[in-house]
Amino acid sequence: MEKAYSEVEAERNLEKNRLWVGRFKTTRSFQKLTKPEKVAALYVTQAFVGLAYKYELREPRRYTAKLVRKVLLELFPKRIAATNVFFSSVIPVMRRYFVFLGVQHKISNADTLVKALDSVSTKQLLDIHQDQNNWDAHKVKAMAILMGTVDHVDPKRVAAFEEDYNIGVPLRFCFDLGVYRQPKNIILLTEGLRKKFEQILYEKHN
Repeated sequence: MEKAYSEVEAERNLEKNRLWVGRFKTTRSFQKLTKPEKVAALYVTQAFVGLAYKYELREPRRYTAKLVRKVLLELFPKRIAATNVFFSSVIPVMRRYFVFLGVQHKISNADTLVKALDSVSTKQLLDIHQDQNNWDAHKVKAMAILMGTVDHVDPKRVAAFEEDYNIGVPLRFCFDLGVYRQPKNIILLTEGLRKKFEQILYEKHN
């Protein structure tokens, strides 16, 4: 009998991942990540685990090289709405994370999974992500919000999208210099706000 998708199992996988990432953050390997990669680490791993189970019914112990490549080259670019800063963090984070899971005996084929990651370059992942022909309908709408081309968006709808379709990845990774943390009363970066922050940055550095 073919295994069926289970919301309970999906949440169990994500909860275990949150626990594992908490431990991962205490390691020297984690400290070698860049600042944006560290901030993105939980979201990257949650997205990977969530996508692997939701679309392939695979939990970490059943990951294969083929699955890793599919999640990276198909599911991430098609389903996850985020900026280049986030997508640039995916491979570096997952590489160190798979090694960590291997050391912790959570997976038994870390070397195989790392080799699969190494077969995909960050540029390749970014190129696929940036091609709008690869986006599903939900990502098309979310990227419009993320890039500030849509005004008057209900914050509750943004939060619901992040939870329901983006595997918890927030639509808030902005600027190549790092991860933009929005004030609590601002949910998305509209074009007006984008210009305001650009002016602030200009004045700060001139």
